[in-house]
Amino acid sequence: MKTIITHSLVFKTSSSFFRSPNILKHPKNVLFLLLFACTSSIISAQNVVSTNGLLEVSGNQIVNKNGEGYSVAGNSIFWSGFETVGGKFYRSEVVDHLAQNWGSQVVRAAIAVEEADLVNINNFNTNFPQGLVPNPNGSGLFNNYEFELAKAKVIIDAAIANDIYVIVDFHTHFAHHFEDIAIRFFQEIAQEYGNNEHIIYEIFNEPINTNDFRVQGDPNTFDPTNFTQTWNTIIKPYAINVINAIRAIDPDNLIIVGTPGFSQGVGTAAANPITESDLNLNGADLNVAYTLHFYAAQNEHNALIQSATNAMNQGIALFVTEWGTVEASGDGDADQDQTLVWMNFMKENNISHANWSISDKFEGASVISGNAGVNGLLNDDLTSSGDFVRCIIENWQDNSFGSCEVVIPDGPGDVDSPLVPNGLGTKYEVERPTELDANTNSRIDFTSPGLAVDDFDGEGILTGFKPGESVVVNANGFLPNDTYAIQIVLSSSAANNFVLLLDDSFNFIGGENTTSTSLNEYEIVTIRNVQLGDNSQNIRIAIGDNFSGSINIESFYVISDSEYDENVLSVPTFDTDLGVSISPVPVTNNLFINTATGVDVKYSIFDITGKKLISESEYNGSVNTANLKNGIYLIQLFIDDQNQTYRFIKN
Repeated sequence: MKTIITHSLVFKTSSSFFRSPNILKHPKNVLFLLLFACTSSIISAQNVVSTNGLLEVSGNQIVNKNGEGYSVAGNSIFWSGFETVGGKFYRSEVVDHLAQNWGSQVVRAAIAVEEADLVNINNFNTNFPQGLVPNPNGSGLFNNYEFELAKAKVIIDAAIANDIYVIVDFHTHFAHHFEDIAIRFFQEIAQEYGNNEHIIYEIFNEPINTNDFRVQGDPNTFDPTNFTQTWNTIIKPYAINVINAIRAIDPDNLIIVGTPGFSQGVGTAAANPITESDLNLNGADLNVAYTLHFYAAQNEHNALIQSATNAMNQGIALFVTEWGTVEASGDGDADQDQTLVWMNFMKENNISHANWSISDKFEGASVISGNAGVNGLLNDDLTSSGDFVRCIIENWQDNSFGSCEVVIPDGPGDVDSPLVPNGLGTKYEVERPTELDANTNSRIDFTSPGLAVDDFDGEGILTGFKPGESVVVNANGFLPNDTYAIQIVLSSSAANNFVLLLDDSFNFIGGENTTSTSLNEYEIVTIRNVQLGDNSQNIRIAIGDNFSGSINIESFYVISDSEYDENVLSVPTFDTDLGVSISPVPVTNNLFINTATGVDVKYSIFDITGKKLISESEYNGSVNTANLKNGIYLIQLFIDDQNQTYRFIKN
């Protein structure tokens, strides 16, 4: 028996209840049914869960209560722990809007365990890899359990009220280091909500490798040779313990287990799946599926689709709890063609999916325009990717999503969000440092000493920094001792000043002024000759106290001074009638520069760190890229006295 909660009414539902010959003999039962029918039609326009019931694994498929292969399409909210780009969307009206206006059939609550990833601080802990521990001042279940649990409950309650499925996601790359928290978290969810057919447990978001950390300077690189060891020695033992804890309370709701390599190594799970004999089921159901994540603009999609096919052929069921139209970094434009390839594959194989992400962060994967907030979602202020994803979700059940298109705005006054330039070197996201109030256990905001302090009004890292506020960049653990150029990507409503400080010592390491006077115009401000490399320090950007208006700080790049080339960062100045573009992207052997007829073009090519690989050369019909390794590159074009830099991918 499962419970369907519709606002203040709670109905115990079972097929035998409605089949009872005495059901209509009692006036109270008639009133009950009328209330149920009226309330559910108002609150749950789709009736997704009440129609399809408990999702169950049958062989390599997920089926509905009728035993039919069935898939749902919906949305994943951004990391709950990032208050300013994710946490603010953990509200019931967000789920209401997605269910009632997008037709979303599932929503995923990505409940952060730590502040993004582990960080390297002074407190060495051998239970964590390389002395890395969760930031003690960060957000997430590790530091502020009740605060994040409350966010999960908001989304769960709203999903149940809208009669759609909800994925409760333990969102971390290192769940095995937090097994005690995971068990506590899922036991509490199961205890309160386990009687609802709406609930889906995702117990490990994106496992990485047995070395537990990423390749230095490359956060999206992992070694597939470690997949089997990662699954057998880390993920599967962890999953068995957590599943047993859930099944002791909830005997049947679907459980999804992450797979190695950012949940792309599904083959290793298929080779050694979790079985009934691994668990203490005591009459409970196995009902376990496995996670597959993909980003359509990545060049390995064909191999990943084949890997998924092979895994299903070996007998496991898949659930795509996270996918993007863009690159795995979250950057870039939506890849319409490859996204639709993936959609067709998932539809043909009854694979459910949740798109990443409900966020207004300035990146391609966000569905909401930069800085637009919850009102942006409610008022359909969406990115190109957001419009595309909404079309797919709206048309998923009737299989008509093939006509959905990515519409790129074609005028400078009609763009999704401000053009955010890329810096050189390694990109780091900025985070607002927080700590917990000792008395209330609630988050309080950090202010830099010696700077004026204004009242914080809840605005986020992309809007409205006030005097005395700051952001911190967790760049430690990656940087060897060296002299660096630091680039801050920001916009400003008025010319402002800021300084760079070393976190926690607040030692001054540089300062600069901004020049932009519009929050819709981003610039890169560079500070040179910064000595870094002490792993116990973070970098903090502190806003000075003598400015008016606001600063938006988007991202932060660090590159060795010896590799820095300021020419790569030239501001685009080409005349529009030159018709400049490059193709194809991605490129294999030859890149073509397309311009107006008769225009002389020269070019240089740099790697993503800013190192020049090909010096200025005359363009003679094509650029030979055959000798470049697979990866991301920059090509700087010179036409007359103008120049502009483009990014391209080499396959």
